[in-house]
Amino acid sequence: MDLRQCAVLVLFCLVIGIGTDTVSKAEGSLMSMIDFRYWRCVMKREWKCPDSEINFFLYTPERRFKQWIDVRKPNLLDVYGWDPNKKNVLIVHGFNGTYSKNPMTFIRDAYLSRKDYNVFMVDWAPLTRFPCYLSSLSNMKLAAQCTAQLYSYLTAAGALARRITCVGHSLGAHICGMLSNHLTEKQYKIVGESIMPVYRCRILCAK
Repeated sequence: MDLRQCAVLVLFCLVIGIGTDTVSKAEGSLMSMIDFRYWRCVMKREWKCPDSEINFFLYTPERRFKQWIDVRKPNLLDVYGWDPNKKNVLIVHGFNGTYSKNPMTFIRDAYLSRKDYNVFMVDWAPLTRFPCYLSSLSNMKLAAQCTAQLYSYLTAAGALARRITCVGHSLGAHICGMLSNHLTEKQYKIVGESIMPVYRCRILCAK
C-alpha cells in the first residue's frame, strides 16, 4: 500500500468510525476494507413506533430476568412485576452496543441493587452496528421517538414524570436528550456519562 492509499484509508476509517488501530493492520487496497459488514448498515426510512428493531425489556429487583414489554398492551405491566410505587429508569446503550453487555448490564445491576427502581433496557442494537456510525446517527431519531412511546406508556400507567430517569451511554445519551421532542411535558431527569465507576457511585448514592 503506497502513501496516497494509506492517507485515503485513514480518512475513510475516521469518517465511519473504524479507528486508526485498524488501519495499521490493513492490507490490500481501500476497496478491500469495504467488506460485507458495510452492507449490514440499516438506515430507517419510516418513522413508525413501535418498531420491530427497537425493543424494551423490564427488570425488577424481584425479577432479575428480561421481560419483553409490548407498549401496545397497557394492562400487562402489573403482570410483568412492575411496581407503580417504585421509581423508573430507562437505560439506553450507544453505538455498536447492546442492552445485554457491559457497560449497560453494570448500570442495570447498580439500579437493581437499590431495590427501589423498575429498570427498563432500551435495545436498538440492529440500528447501530459497527461500522455504521453515520446510519446510527440517522436512526437515533426513531430510537428516541419509540423510547418516548415507552415513556408515555409508563406515565399512562400511573408513573410520575419526576420519578422517571433516562440514562444514556454514548449515543444513548443523545437519545435521552431527544426524548422531550416527542413528549408533551419535558423530562425531569437525564443522566449521561461514560465513566462506569462514577456511574455506580452516583446510582447507589442517589436520592
